Amino acid sequence: MIKKLSFLLIVIVLFLSSCQTETTQTPEPQTSRGNAFELFLVSDSQISGADIQNYELSELPLASEPLISVKDIDSYHWDTHRIDLTDEAYQKVLSLFSGSIRTSGVPFVIISEGERIYAGAFWSLASSLSFDGVVILQPVDPAGMSLFINLGYPGPDFFTGEDPRSNPQLRQALEDAGVLE
Repeated sequence: MIKKLSFLLIVIVLFLSSCQTETTQTPEPQTSRGNAFELFLVSDSQISGADIQNYELSELPLASEPLISVKDIDSYHWDTHRIDLTDEAYQKVLSLFSGSIRTSGVPFVIISEGERIYAGAFWSLASSLSFDGVVILQPVDPAGMSLFINLGYPGPDFFTGEDPRSNPQLRQALEDAGVLE
């Protein structure tokens, strides 16, 4: 009887130890191969623009759809990293700054050809916080329809590290898509 109970106990322990709890992960965003440029917002509202440097690029949870994709771009000026957007895309960006925006930035990730290239943050001109990463400043010319991907806030002297915007894969993808100027 003791042998049967011991055997049954061992079987139960082995069975329970083989069971794994299922972890819920944020699904990967719907990136499409062949898409030269996609800008995804970070989906976790607890992560600020200032926080992104505390994460590996692959760890940042992204929204399911891009805020901006190559179809939203009229032209990308490589020398200045100015992006001329369609009216619809520009309005989506402006809506980020309507109401209250976090003065510590709204984080984003640039993806090209399905690969994460770099992270940055939309930054409000009302912010008194400095930032040493890549920024897209709050647009101030509603008729301009352009965004500038800059280094550092309030200026390039605050940026540290290597310029990730100069990624050759991104450049080639933008050229292949016909939007590179």
